[in-house]
Amino acid sequence: MRALGCLALIAAALAGGCRIPGDPEGTLARAEGGAMRVGVTEADPWVELGPDGRPTGGVEVELVRRFGRDIGARVAWVDGGEEELVSAMKEGSLDLLIGGLTDKSRWEKDVALTRPYLDTRSVVGMPEGRPLSDELDGMSVVAELGTEEEGLLARKTGAEVRPVTDLAAAKGRAAAVPDYLLDDLRLRETDVELKREKHVMAARRGENAFLVRLERFLLNREQEIERLLRREGKP
Repeated sequence: MRALGCLALIAAALAGGCRIPGDPEGTLARAEGGAMRVGVTEADPWVELGPDGRPTGGVEVELVRRFGRDIGARVAWVDGGEEELVSAMKEGSLDLLIGGLTDKSRWEKDVALTRPYLDTRSVVGMPEGRPLSDELDGMSVVAELGTEEEGLLARKTGAEVRPVTDLAAAKGRAAAVPDYLLDDLRLRETDVELKREKHVMAARRGENAFLVRLERFLLNREQEIERLLRREGKP
């Protein structure tokens, strides 16, 4: 009887034109046909910014533009650091935040994270003519200077780490790189995985209709997003 009562309440809500879930602050209703306020922070290849702070490219920038067209929203970009943008979102000044966030984001208690829309990995790749061995002890392997891959390669393997400032100049050498760069560097993937990340976007907490609409847009677009990543991600 309790279940029937709940169903009756839901049916009544739907009949009355209510949205389930809803937005207490009306984010989705305001964005549809209006403006969607999006915070952006530099994070290549997800967000690329010009000198004026406006997006010039990036996987997530393109996805947000397509989402905006999908709901008929004009995108109003706001650039800044993560902490600054999260604070603005908590105060209701932003609807969406992008910048290479993952499901392990330290802001997960402050914002609502979408379900992961794409997985990426950092791996060791081998050039043609080299065996796809996972035994790296003493092997010379390049990694971009100052990146997480450089540190992980040193900590997780016995490879002789060779930091470089330009991965593009390291073609033809074994390298620790994000998996989406393997083709550009003409490398074949080995079984050595250094890390795996699940990518997300962030919305304002409680604005569930907006969050669900965004997640529906991102759902089942993995191949489309992977094509964008191969286009935007360059060594």
